[in-house]
Amino acid sequence: MFGEVYELLNPALPADRARIAAAPDLLAEALGLAAQPAAPRVLDFGCGAGSGVDTIRALIPDAAYDGVDIDTSPEVDARKRRDARFHSFDGVNLPFPDDGFDIVYSRQVFEHVRHPDAAVADIFRVLRPGGLFAGSMSNLEPYHSYSIFNYTPYGVYRLLSDNGFRLIRMRPGPEGFGLTIRQITLRRIGRARLVYPMVAAAEALGRIDTRQANFLKLRFSGHICFAALKP
Repeated sequence: MFGEVYELLNPALPADRARIAAAPDLLAEALGLAAQPAAPRVLDFGCGAGSGVDTIRALIPDAAYDGVDIDTSPEVDARKRRDARFHSFDGVNLPFPDDGFDIVYSRQVFEHVRHPDAAVADIFRVLRPGGLFAGSMSNLEPYHSYSIFNYTPYGVYRLLSDNGFRLIRMRPGPEGFGLTIRQITLRRIGRARLVYPMVAAAEALGRIDTRQANFLKLRFSGHICFAALKP
């Protein structure tokens, strides 16, 4: 019923009843799955206005934070904060040495990236061996803020694995249909209300097990949250 892609992703699927997640949730979970230094060097890839500073400081108080983004975008142009190191780059070539970071964090950025394989390859370069890449990418999310791509669960797997990473966790974000309704109505809908009713019904009826339910949630999710390691 679920096929080869399910088997590829199965080791990274959670065995719990996957809640609706966001990139900070995956980063927190991944820190428990793959130990990192007490004061890691963290790169916020596609840092935009800089909200990732607060995420990183909340989860890893002793982290050394650097943010990087292109020269201009609606999010970059809105940045006002001056309490962290922010850098500009060309969208592909990161201005950092090899093996310079312990963690790369990227929240809802890759739908805007023109050359995703090249960008992930350079993220791989700047991470040390054993380093963690965690964040989220769009799947079934409508156009927004110059977005270019959406990524299926298999697409996320290929983007990471083709560029050297080993996927260790994948969780569903908000349901894609809910994100569409949110854009149409221009109303913010809390994550707890963006549910997967048909998947929940199939699971309740015993038609699918927990991992299969989580795989279906990923297929219909608006965002896909991921964590991967550089071997």
